[in-house]
Amino acid sequence: MRLTRADIVGIAVLGATALVGLVFLPSLPDQFAIHFGMDGADSFVSTPVGLFLLPAIGIVTIVLLRSVSEMKETGGVSGSYGFALALFLAYVQGVVLAWNLGFGVDVSLFVLPATAVFVAVSFAAKTW
Repeated sequence: MRLTRADIVGIAVLGATALVGLVFLPSLPDQFAIHFGMDGADSFVSTPVGLFLLPAIGIVTIVLLRSVSEMKETGGVSGSYGFALALFLAYVQGVVLAWNLGFGVDVSLFVLPATAVFVAVSFAAKTW
């Protein structure tokens, strides 16, 4: 498996996201909200898990996408898709981090439109 330059930059973005979380670790509560429903946060994990879970999932996903794209039976995955995914996940992690730091962030208001844009761009890039 050979990672593209965009994949490597995406992995670096996700690593930086985790490092930013570490900077704020002393200011975070013991339980880190990771899921939000209509009534606000409804799922929590320990703060270290919350800081590293999404970046780790993103890094593993980029590596798996690149591995799958090298299989002959697939049409491949765009070289820049991992980078786009990393930017989206870093944005989501930033919003969730802001909520956990006590900023009055409406997570749905910030994440749902970004999700729609990410999905639309993903489908548009597939048809180009």
